[in-house]
Amino acid sequence: MKRTRLLALCLFPALIVPVVAQTPRGKSVPKKTAPTKPAASKVEFMPLEDARPVLLALNDAAPAELRAASDADLPAVWAKWTAKYDADIRARVTRGDEDSLVNFLFFGTTFTAAPRFTAPEIVELNAFLNQEPGKPVAEPESHKRVQTRIDDLLKAVAKPAGNERLLYLRQLLDQKGFKGVTDPVKLKAYVMDNVKRVLREQQSYGRAFAQASLLDPSDRLAEVSKIYKDRGLSSDTSIFPNYAIEAALKSMLERGWLKPGGVLRVGIVGPGLDFTDKQEGYDFYPQQTLQPFAVMDSLVRLGLSDAKTVRVTTLDISPAVNAHLEQARKRAEKGADYVVQLPYDTKLKTWSPEVVAYWEHFGDRIGGAAPPVVPPARNDAIKLRAAKFPPSAARAITPLGANIVLQRANFAPEEKFDIIVATNILVYYDVFEQCLALKNIETMLAPGGFLLSNNALLELPSSKMHSAGYVGTAYSNLPADGDFIIWYQKQ
Repeated sequence: MKRTRLLALCLFPALIVPVVAQTPRGKSVPKKTAPTKPAASKVEFMPLEDARPVLLALNDAAPAELRAASDADLPAVWAKWTAKYDADIRARVTRGDEDSLVNFLFFGTTFTAAPRFTAPEIVELNAFLNQEPGKPVAEPESHKRVQTRIDDLLKAVAKPAGNERLLYLRQLLDQKGFKGVTDPVKLKAYVMDNVKRVLREQQSYGRAFAQASLLDPSDRLAEVSKIYKDRGLSSDTSIFPNYAIEAALKSMLERGWLKPGGVLRVGIVGPGLDFTDKQEGYDFYPQQTLQPFAVMDSLVRLGLSDAKTVRVTTLDISPAVNAHLEQARKRAEKGADYVVQLPYDTKLKTWSPEVVAYWEHFGDRIGGAAPPVVPPARNDAIKLRAAKFPPSAARAITPLGANIVLQRANFAPEEKFDIIVATNILVYYDVFEQCLALKNIETMLAPGGFLLSNNALLELPSSKMHSAGYVGTAYSNLPADGDFIIWYQKQ
């Protein structure tokens, strides 16, 4: 999922946390049997007996109704709470869609001739829309520009003409009660309310990051790792976390944590869908997912997997993401390739040489180069390449709908994952929810398997998951533009 950016260990060495090795380097790895078909599974809710250790260890952080329940009442209270909280989390998916609506409004190019918003214009617009009482701010030009863009967007959504992003936004408007509504005043008010909300929230997150930077290193990392716990669940994605994952896999191989040919089954929590995102994504190419193909490509490049036998299962709460992957599988059954577009806007920032090299060879081990789409003429700063993945790659991906905080896939022992990847996912939850998610991840990993995440996660005494190593990466020449990946091993 997701383009949320954490402070990078490589840029802030003080954030480095101690790690404990759980398996000696060079330990032999049992020979594995390659899966011949996608693993059958049943998604189920976490049983109370698995949640009990988390409830006991984090009683003060647990929801009030769970803390107040007696031992006799707890099973019924747990069942009721999980159903309610699952619905609450799924509602955050809709709020994340509304966030994507705002990003699309600011940066989309297919529905309007107006230029994309710049960062200074967004700051200016926020100062006007969320001005303090008694401190009037004159209407800026950016407010007039956003009104024009809203008009253009609503006209396009009314007649989407097969554009999948516009069709998706039309479904969102229907879901929010605007089906059949043609009153532009009501529609514009709804969009503008979300603009104000998103800008206000972004300002709040900025303050939270600034406050976290004043904490000591361990507290800082813990605070940053849950900073979006109340935010909508967005399905944005990009190339950067995938570069960080490849760097982590390479380090794990070099340090003996992983063995050549040792990865057959991979789980990806929140693979993401490229709708449009924060000045680094565009909408002049079809929607696409990157991480399932990127991880397979990296595993094959490093000799950790064979392209013919590696299997990927995605777990995502978003119906849109799951539907996209399922459609990709169906098209692959008919012989269709899966093509991803990889834009690099040289005006926004200068990528690190390592990221540029990753961008240049993205897809070359399980796929190949493809002709990129032609960007709009006004986007002349974009370098664009495309990667084409064969039908066999899409057929190797099995999408499952799951809420990782409360659900897991019930795999047979021989079907459990060697690696699970969860980047820019767990940051959307508080410590209690993160610990529940980590338990669900634990149950889906084979013994000795690894979770790779860019979150610092609490390791409870009852958990079989323990941090074993980390790697830091820098994405560009901008300060704090990077990431770190920590790998947690199942004992």
